[in-house]
Amino acid sequence: MATTLLSPEFKLMLSCCRVIPGKKELKRREEAFNHTIDEEAFWALVFRHRVFPIVFFNLQREARLSMGLKEKLKQYSENNQRLALQSMLMQHRLQKELDKHGFKGFFLKGVKLSELYYGDPGLRQVMDLDCWVEERAIGHAMEWLYDEGYVSMPDVRRLNNLQFAFVRKTDHDLQFFTEKPGLPKIIELHWALRGPLGGFNLRPETPMNEVDHFLYLCAHGTEHGWFRLKWLFDLPQIMDRVAFEWDLVRERAIVLDCLDHLEITMMVLEAVLNEPMPAAIMDHLIPSTYTSQLSYIHKAISSATVFNDNDANRLAYLRYMNALSRKKINCALILKYMTSPKDWELLPLPSRLFFLYFPLRPFLFLWRWIFDKR
Repeated sequence: MATTLLSPEFKLMLSCCRVIPGKKELKRREEAFNHTIDEEAFWALVFRHRVFPIVFFNLQREARLSMGLKEKLKQYSENNQRLALQSMLMQHRLQKELDKHGFKGFFLKGVKLSELYYGDPGLRQVMDLDCWVEERAIGHAMEWLYDEGYVSMPDVRRLNNLQFAFVRKTDHDLQFFTEKPGLPKIIELHWALRGPLGGFNLRPETPMNEVDHFLYLCAHGTEHGWFRLKWLFDLPQIMDRVAFEWDLVRERAIVLDCLDHLEITMMVLEAVLNEPMPAAIMDHLIPSTYTSQLSYIHKAISSATVFNDNDANRLAYLRYMNALSRKKINCALILKYMTSPKDWELLPLPSRLFFLYFPLRPFLFLWRWIFDKR
């Protein structure tokens, strides 16, 4: 395990993984305070992993931390409460719009998850609002968001038919941004639950049940290398409130083609949060199967910045994704790296010439790189 994960600052952060800490969390907290806590380093970790609301909830009365640090945690947490209320309001309005037109749709992660399992929508950091909608609702939902003052990235209204089809094939959501006060800054509109890697093949008709929701969170976190502990901290809250029959969870993971995501997640929980491995999972587990994936995950978690911040990290992530891919040759994943909306913006081509973006990719990439340097 990376040295960073063994630091007193990291241990202190991990001790806050539960709304109601257990004996092992309290023991870890005392172990952390047996050493001098570098409060700047601690705050950097808490902010980097987006866990300041639950950390403040755990440590607001901790006398061994300075008032300055607790005040900073308090300010960020109070702001997060405001953002949570904005997200709840938008969630209600968007759901009402979908229901009015008979469209199927529901929300992923976010304040819904926090309400259900944290007991407070503001105890989980609010970053974006994720909404899945059925295929026929995509156009209507996009137009509704544009009318609300959001702009998509890329702006679908400027794409030709082939460009939009390419986005739909190689991705599973579209991000919408706004600076209008009182609105969530980012909304992700999903037409699929997962991206081109495969795994977790659920085709939803209604909001997910508890087992499917848990497996979805495992697949989401694993695909992103668990680089934010915010996602990992969700799982103890759920496991404390849902009495899972782990043999049935494992069987469902096999049906949904995400057993590897479940097994990797349980190994990460054990290694990072000291969560005991359920016997139904451990009895079938072959840890050596996931040596490379776990090595990448530990590096991603212990990284001081987001894990795709340079070319070396992006290449490592591509290797990691390839290890998770269900296909030896993943065409959708390859295509995603062969052109991009930035290319289309730099060199607008008509639909009939879309194929030229592939051989032009190196030259367009080099042009942007030179321009950015200048």
